[in-house]
Amino acid sequence: MNNLSILKITLRIFGVAFILIMPMMKLDPLGGWAWSPGQWEYEMMIQGVYMTLGVMMLIAANDPLKNPLFVWFVVWSSLVHGGIMAYQAIIDTHEMGHFLGDIPALFILAIIAGYNLRKLQTSS
Repeated sequence: MNNLSILKITLRIFGVAFILIMPMMKLDPLGGWAWSPGQWEYEMMIQGVYMTLGVMMLIAANDPLKNPLFVWFVVWSSLVHGGIMAYQAIIDTHEMGHFLGDIPALFILAIIAGYNLRKLQTSS
């Protein structure tokens, strides 16, 4: 499988996951997707942002090389978001479940998308 195919698949899988953030937060047995105590205002905001980002990722997946700035935004914003959440989970031990959910998901997305986009950009 080549870098372009991997990038497209990554954007599609995580795009769908981001669109499904609402049920992932509601049906969260390990505490890896929803923060406690639950705050509907926070949850609605993060769900709206991530659902929008997911839709845009699905659109960008059709031709990621025509949307490199957006893909780099996904990469860097995922690293920043995952880093902040990791720090918060470390200082609040009740949130350690996030190391089994959204924190690694964001880092995996950033690493796979960033690596493959970088390879594609340097080879063309």
